[in-house]
Amino acid sequence: MINDTLSEKIKYLFDRYWDEELTDEQEDALQAIADDIVSSYGWDAVFVAAENYLHEYCLTPESAVNFAHNYWGYYWADKPIADPHRFLGYLYYRVNFEASKYDGADILDSLAITLLPNAGYKEADLMLNPRYMPESDPKIIAAANAFREQLG
Repeated sequence: MINDTLSEKIKYLFDRYWDEELTDEQEDALQAIADDIVSSYGWDAVFVAAENYLHEYCLTPESAVNFAHNYWGYYWADKPIADPHRFLGYLYYRVNFEASKYDGADILDSLAITLLPNAGYKEADLMLNPRYMPESDPKIIAAANAFREQLG
């Protein structure tokens, strides 16, 4: 079960547009909160709460891309996750693999080429495989299809 206080803090961090104009002090304050919850609750609990937020509140392509930008902005893409294909599959499911339509900044691709090699999936390492494309990754496609079957 997820701690309600942690869930509230995650909601606070992600209930904002990633590209809104913030002062340096506001950006620093958000980063401090992000860093503090990881220190206080541990990365595994924070990731579960963030992924729960993603599945509960990010039901449109735009909100999924917004989540991805915020996730990246808090420097969480460098942190390990147990099933990066499932995590990425949800994001690609929400944009229906039309990342270029919703994601002009290519944040989903950036997440994939960071998360997957960090988790040991060398096929997504652009230094080793410069032709890697998340949209054609069979494991991401399978995860997205599982969400499509489950959620419609």
